[in-house]
This record gives sequence, C-alpha cells and structure tokens, in this order.
Amino acid sequence: MKKIRFSNWLMMLLIASATMVACKKDDPKPEPKEAKIISFAITNAGQAGNQRVEGVIENLNILVVVPFETNLTALVTDIKVSDGAQVVPASGAPINFTEPRNFVVTNGDQSNTYRVTVERAAPTSGVISSIRFKSHSSGEIYPSEINQGEKRITVTINVLQNIKAVIDQISILPAGATYTTSGQGDTLDLSTAKTITVTYAGTTSVYNVVANVIQAGFDPTKTTVLLDRSGKSGLVPSIINNENTRGLAFDGRYVYAASRKDGNHLYVWDMNTPTADPTEMPLTDVVTGGTWLLSDVRVVDGKIFLSNMVMNPEQVFKVYKWDGRDDATPELVLSYTIPASNIRLGDAISVIGNPPENGYIFASNFAWPNNASEFYVWSFSNGQVSGPTVLPVTPTVALRMGQYGRVSSIPGEADKLLVTGAEMGVAVMKYDGTFLYESSEPMIQSRSYDFRVWEYNGGLYLSYVVNREWEGSTAEDKGIYYDIINITEGTGIVQKLSNLNNNNIAQKRVFRHNFGAAAAVWVGATHQVGFGTDGKPRAMSFGLNNGFIVHQFSN
Repeated sequence: MKKIRFSNWLMMLLIASATMVACKKDDPKPEPKEAKIISFAITNAGQAGNQRVEGVIENLNILVVVPFETNLTALVTDIKVSDGAQVVPASGAPINFTEPRNFVVTNGDQSNTYRVTVERAAPTSGVISSIRFKSHSSGEIYPSEINQGEKRITVTINVLQNIKAVIDQISILPAGATYTTSGQGDTLDLSTAKTITVTYAGTTSVYNVVANVIQAGFDPTKTTVLLDRSGKSGLVPSIINNENTRGLAFDGRYVYAASRKDGNHLYVWDMNTPTADPTEMPLTDVVTGGTWLLSDVRVVDGKIFLSNMVMNPEQVFKVYKWDGRDDATPELVLSYTIPASNIRLGDAISVIGNPPENGYIFASNFAWPNNASEFYVWSFSNGQVSGPTVLPVTPTVALRMGQYGRVSSIPGEADKLLVTGAEMGVAVMKYDGTFLYESSEPMIQSRSYDFRVWEYNGGLYLSYVVNREWEGSTAEDKGIYYDIINITEGTGIVQKLSNLNNNNIAQKRVFRHNFGAAAAVWVGATHQVGFGTDGKPRAMSFGLNNGFIVHQFSN
C-alpha cells in the first residue's frame, strides 16, 4: 500500500481551505425586498377622459391633481411598484376617488399603505360645482348628482313625487360666473330634459338636467280582488246584509264581522281560502250584557277586540280580546258602568297598542240627539287601566265629529292620531285633543271613515271608505266607495296632508273602487289595511248593507 507523506497531505488541506474561502467571497448577497410605489398616474382624466396625469409621491402620501371636469367616480390607475411587490387595489382597476383611497403594497414580509388623494384643479371655464333640488309642491329635497365630464345633472325622483323640481341651492365657479335655465327661472319641469347654462368670460358651459324616475309604491293595474262580497257584485252574504252588522275588521289575512242578524255572531273569512264559508269566533259565556251584545270589532297586530253597545245608565260597556284567530276564549279587558244618561258607547271603538298590557281604547260617544262630539279614552300601562278621560273633539272646519268617530295610528309618529267621524273629513290630533290639521270639503267630504296611513315600496298612502246617504255627482262617487291617495311627498304627516288641496286631490288619487249598490241611510262604514305574508298590501272596505271587498296590491 502506497503511503502519502504528511507534508503532501497538509499541502492539499491548505489548498482546499483556500478554495472554499475564495468561493464564499465570490457569492453575491441577496437584495433586500421593498414594498414601494415607484410611480402613480391616472390615465382617464379630463372632460373627455383621455388625459394622463402623474401623481406626486411624498413618503406614503400621493396627490393627483386632475382637470376640474374629470369624473372622479371611475378613474383608472397606472401603478408601478418595486420588484416582486403587489398592490391592492390593482393597477388598471377603475376606482371611485370622490374620497381618498388606501393602496396596500406587499412584498414578502414587507408592507406599506399609501394614501392617495385626487383633487380637481380650479376650473378654467364656468362650471356648476354643486347643486340641490327640492320638490315644487312640498319642498322635499331630491337627490342629485353632477357628472362634470358629461356636463349632466341627474335628479332622482320616484313616480309618486312631483316631477317639477326647484333649484334650492347652486354654486358656480369661478367667481363672476352666472347661469340661466331653460325652465321657468329656477323651476324645472323634468318630464322633459332641461338645461342650465353657465356663462364666464365670454365662454358658456351647458349642463343637461335629466330626471331619474324610479318606481315606488304599487301599480294600480296589478290589483287583484281577493274576495268580493259587495253590493255591486250582488254577493253580500245573507248573514251580514242588514243594519245589524255595523263593524268589520281586517288584519291582512282574516276579515272579522260582528253581526247581530239571527243572533250574535263574530264571523271570520280567511283570505287563504276566500271562497270557503266563514267560520265563527267563540263568544262563550264571557261575552255578556249591553243593549247590543256585540257591536264593533277591531283587529290590531293579529289581536281581535270586540265591543258591546250600551246607551242607558247602569249598563256596562265591555271590550273583549282574543289573542289571535285560534284563541278559544276571549278576555274581558275593559268594563265600565254608564253613570248617566246621554252616554252611548260601542257604536265605534278604536284600539291603539295592545290593551290590557299597554295602549289605549277610544270609544266615541253618540248619544242622539245631544250631538256629543267626544271620545271616552282608557289608558293601559303594564296591565293596569285608568280612565275614562272624556276627550272633546272640536273641529274648526266641520261642525262636529258625529257618529262612528274613530282614531288610527300614524307610522313613525306615535304622538299623533288620525281622527274622523260621520260629520267631518280627516284630522291629525294629539292625544290631548289638540288639532294639528283638518281637511276641508269638498277635498275630503264628510261621511269618509276609518282613515289609514300605510307604507309600501317607498310610497306612503292615505286610504279611507266613503258611505254617502245622498247621491254623488258622478257614477264613481255615488253610494259607497273607497279611495287611496298618494301622500308620499313632504316631511311629517301634517305637511303631507297639507300638500293636498281641492285642485290636486284627484291627481293624487291612485285608486278608487265603488263597491256599493247604493248608500245606506245608517252611513256606517269601516276600512282597514293589512299585509300578506309576501309583504303585499291588502285593503278591506265595508259599507253597511253593502257588504265588503278585499283587494291586494302589487308593484
């Protein structure tokens, strides 16, 4: 075996070590990763959207100043970042820069967030920098938007609002610029496109003003009859076809009829099976007493309230409650002994809230012939009742409330009530009896009953039933009918109703249905609006001796 000399071995080891050291010195060091925006530009600036504008980068802030006419809502970016980095939102994506936006750059474990602001430069010609429109009739503000690039102003109006818009506020630049319109001064009828021309230093800029009309409310042409048991159709059921049936109520599914014909009955029709015969609610031995055992019926949030009628001292006025259609036994929620003559309660009751837990029961006093115009009011709180408070109703337009006085709640305005009766139109009243509004005749005539305010699909409506004991002037308003009036415009119920007048009430009427063969001499009528499980509104209207009808509305 050949032996290697120690000196040769040592020499080879030193050469290998030197080679390894030399190789390590030649290996390049990796560059550190960076997360930076190198350049930032907008590529579609200017009125025509064809100008490129570079941004100024200062630390983590970027400012881009674009021509004034630039549409800031969809600006396209061109972003260069450091090698290997990514940016979100990505380069080339259209972005709304009406407010500053953040851009996040990442590269491995490195990250930076840039704040990008796009500003408009001062205009070089006359421009509208801001504008606000309001309704010509109600003063309600209409949403509007200016597209500076296309010189277009879009005003959004729903189909239930006034198409006439008034310039409420306008700002034009530069200082010294003036404007004119193609309308009647600042009033623009936007049923056709209008223009606003801005003049400055011999130049003109013309803006087109267009209406964006959006759908709202229901479409009357899509009305469906769910159940017709009316005088016009000749289908009034024999069980409710005389003056002994004076109260009907409706909750969106069930129609309840309090009838004294051939006994005492609380009939129920189900809109899920409208052609089926009516069933009856159990009166049991809880329902007792009164001149009439049962008189009026109301339904609130699916709970049924039934009253008797009393008209002599020492008789006991009663109101009963079922918690729903399937409740087998009514609860006596109110019992009041008549203390004197000239008090007649039970012809018409109104229920607000959920007595006896919380709420109110109103009973109009109609003690013929003393012409009382008042409510007896009971207040309920945590199951305790107080009252009655005798609340005088003192119209200023009408002579008095008259028979069948009722109140109803107003969506969004819990401190106010609608009030009506046989000898007045409709009024808005506080709980203390103070009148805030009262309609006039012939805009809304007397013998209009049971007013309701309800919302659907962005529209607000006032509906009621009319039972005239004299003949109307046209075929549609002879006898018994019900109306639905558009009251969408305005802020608050008082302003909304004040927008109605004798000249525009016909225009504001979106639906009328005449369902009575002839008006009834006893002039009783009720009306209620509920909603199906699909959210569509349903209206029930009843006229004494003329039965009832139920419609469903849709958009």
